[in-house]
Amino acid sequence: MFAHRISSLALVALLATTPLTAQQSTSRAVIVSGHGGGFSALENLDTPGTRDFKTGYSVGGGVGVQLSRYVVLRSDFTYARDEFRLNGTRTGEHLKKYFYGGAVQLQYPFAGGFTPYLLAGGGAVTLKPINNGSRTKGQGTFGAGFSYAIPGSAVSLFSEGLGYAYKPDGIGGSLAGVTKTQFDLAWTGGLSYRIHL
Repeated sequence: MFAHRISSLALVALLATTPLTAQQSTSRAVIVSGHGGGFSALENLDTPGTRDFKTGYSVGGGVGVQLSRYVVLRSDFTYARDEFRLNGTRTGEHLKKYFYGGAVQLQYPFAGGFTPYLLAGGGAVTLKPINNGSRTKGQGTFGAGFSYAIPGSAVSLFSEGLGYAYKPDGIGGSLAGVTKTQFDLAWTGGLSYRIHL
């Protein structure tokens, strides 16, 4: 058991320090990532603009499969929490949001490790007002970001904005009577680890 653990640690260390020039002999890879940052609801909940949410926070992670130098299929999960406001006043009532789904990421790697990208996809969001049950709705996902591959390792730093569009109708609590399509934005930074195939 001890020898197995030592071997596993050695393999992870080897993967993390393998030069990128050697790793890039193939463009196919599995990418594991984690991120955290802010979360903003971009729309008011009603037409008069009396109900909205204070900026909150988000955390999450994902797994992607790089099919070519320019295309990644990714699956993501984001947990977000923000506070309901009435006429600009905080109410102490929070809403938990669980976003999950998939997207196609189109990217353009530059020499030096800098890669900007765009993505679009969809999935579902589970909305959970405090003490008021939960409801799952369909959602569309869109976004943009960039990553920077740390020289000499399989680790990259990235920053991205993920937008979500959904319609939270038929839900109680702070969302009672809401019929407007909502647009939310998670703005995050994180780390990813690339496993070449």
